[in-house]
Order: sequence, then C-alpha cells, then structure tokens
Amino acid sequence: MMATNELAIQVKGLTKIFKGKKAVDHVDLTIQKGEVFAILGPNGAGKTTTVRMMSTLLKADGGTIEIFGHDARKEAAEVRKHIGLTGQYASVDEDLTAWENLMIFTALNGLNKQEAKAKATQLLEDFTLLEAKDKQIKNFSGGMRRRLDLAVSLIANPPLVFLDEPTTGLDPRTREQMWDVIREMIAKGTTVLLTTQYLE
Repeated sequence: MMATNELAIQVKGLTKIFKGKKAVDHVDLTIQKGEVFAILGPNGAGKTTTVRMMSTLLKADGGTIEIFGHDARKEAAEVRKHIGLTGQYASVDEDLTAWENLMIFTALNGLNKQEAKAKATQLLEDFTLLEAKDKQIKNFSGGMRRRLDLAVSLIANPPLVFLDEPTTGLDPRTREQMWDVIREMIAKGTTVLLTTQYLE
C-alpha cells in the first residue's frame, strides 16, 4: 500500500444529498501525485458536485476527503493552498480586460506588483492570449475565455488542478487546443482531476 504522503487525493464514502436525493453516493477515489484522473458521465451525474466537495466549495454530507494528506473539512484553508479550480463557467469579470483580470487574481494570490506583472505576462504567453491582453473579456471567443479561466486557476502554481468540464461549449478546434494546454500542464507534473461528458 502506498504512503498517504504520495497521494494527491484520497476520498472515502463521499456522499451529498439534495432534497432527500443522493447526488453523490459513497464515492471512493485514490489519485496519485502526478496522475491524470477523469470522471466521465452525462449531465446530472454528480460530477460537478463531487469536484465542489473536493475543492472545499461544498460541504459533504458523508465520507472523508484528503488532499495531499490534509482533511478537506478540518483544514479547508490549507487544502485551498494546494489546488486550482476551473469551473464550467468563467470566473473572470467580463467588463475588464484579460490583463486587468489577471492582475486582480495575482494580487488576491499575494503577489507583489512586479511578480504580478511577470506572472500575468507568462500566463498570457502560455495560453496564447498576449495579443488579446487589452481586450475586454466580453469580446473573447468561448475558447479564449476558457483559456483565460484556466490561466487564472494556475496563478499560484498549484500541484493539483480540478478541471470541471474544461471543454464544454467549445468547437472541435478550440477543444483540441484546450486539450493541448492540459497536456502541457500534465507534462510539467501537475496532478489533474477533470470531469467531462465527452468520451474522446
């Protein structure tokens, strides 16, 4: 049996009930550091609910969640230091530019002005958004929004990233670009848990 400190995620008996119905029913997961793990299922299967519980955004009704050995219920603040989350819907401000959004999120992550500028520039380059840095998000395509949202979740270089339906609503070409970005993250050793309804 592998030591707990080599696990990124250990979930036992995870359960969530909404209005008397089990949305998540005693889920067990063990994910090693550096592993890519996908939760595949149709809409309404409980994928997002599971991710929200693991990322401390939603309280579980039963079971335990450990992220890098930290109890997600008792040590939520510590768990949040180790994770990035990209949800189904962009968390960026549509009236601001890509640059302004990244500067706000870098500040929220405790970076000083010089570090923030360097990090924002690096992320815009990594996600091929540098030419669009002064464009308002409301003028971005769906693929550009998803890439920016993913960039925001990587500001703190988290060792674990939750990607909830990262390619939903994207055309096939943009979806493939998104998978390329995710493959690059994995190649750098990031542990990835993603949810998807796409079999491919």
